[in-house]
Amino acid sequence: MRMFYLCSCSIVYQQSLHCGIRASTPQQHNTTTPQHHKMSNEIILDTSIFADLRGKNVIFTGGASGIGREAVIIFAKAGANVTFGDVNKVEGDKLAAELGSHVQCKQTDVTSFQALKDLFAAGAEAHGPADIVCANAGIHEKEDWLSEEYLEKDCAWPSMQVNYVGVLNTIKLALLSFKRSGKAGSIVLTASVSGYMDSTPVCAYTGTKHAVVGLLRSFKTVAPVYNTRINLIAPWMTNTPFAGDTAMKMWGELPMNSPEGCAKAIVFAAINPKLHGCGIWVGGNRLYEVEEGYIRTRPDWLGQEMSDNFQKGWDRLSAPYGKNGALSTLH
Repeated sequence: MRMFYLCSCSIVYQQSLHCGIRASTPQQHNTTTPQHHKMSNEIILDTSIFADLRGKNVIFTGGASGIGREAVIIFAKAGANVTFGDVNKVEGDKLAAELGSHVQCKQTDVTSFQALKDLFAAGAEAHGPADIVCANAGIHEKEDWLSEEYLEKDCAWPSMQVNYVGVLNTIKLALLSFKRSGKAGSIVLTASVSGYMDSTPVCAYTGTKHAVVGLLRSFKTVAPVYNTRINLIAPWMTNTPFAGDTAMKMWGELPMNSPEGCAKAIVFAAINPKLHGCGIWVGGNRLYEVEEGYIRTRPDWLGQEMSDNFQKGWDRLSAPYGKNGALSTLH
């Protein structure tokens, strides 16, 4: 079984960190850090690694628009074979036709397990078993579902089905595919900054994106058993119709992601063999790794005694899986 190391990519730090991450010098990036910020886990994105995508087989959900569309384009132009699913078959087919015969779109509703199985089957039939699987499809509620108008309606369930159940089933099918093919696999989840922070008042969406972060943290231990890496991107405000006109106007002059900037983060996480268990925050097209800091500072917010007791219990419960995928055991 391969050994995976957490985020041993090129990261800008204000001071040296632990867990096998290579600390690079602050001079690599012209960044001024406020005095109260002790360190910055900024990732320097090197797109030259995209050349390694040639001949790889990619399964992608939510690929007809926005961030997903840009990711499909990057994968395809780098020489990967891409099978992507989307509910919008018309736009998906247009994109596939523009990119070439190594790209295909299949109409896919990720709330249907059978539809996801069909997506994987279509990719395998056209190009062979997958090397990379990206669970990108997502929605947010548009209704004011706490208003009287929606009081008697279940408005939150669609978000849960698409953003959580769809992602969970995509992970399941990816791991089974990698197990059957014997290929070393890579999974990338699209969450959101809303998965880490108390975000804008789209409550169901925010809850489901917290759940996606939970999937990363649970599968980072299980995935290496299937010779698989799993990582996540968490975009902040991004210039797509998904954000909505009102939010865009309120955002004003603040740094904003482009769809392409977020897409590059997905592709980078997918192909970089040194990344596993990483949560990559994308803000203003800059990348920051979140999970390492969450683990490293655990004694600060939990207390040393409770943190140590947790670690001992966690080590025992996770022992059957080994330590290759266990982020926490590196600290």
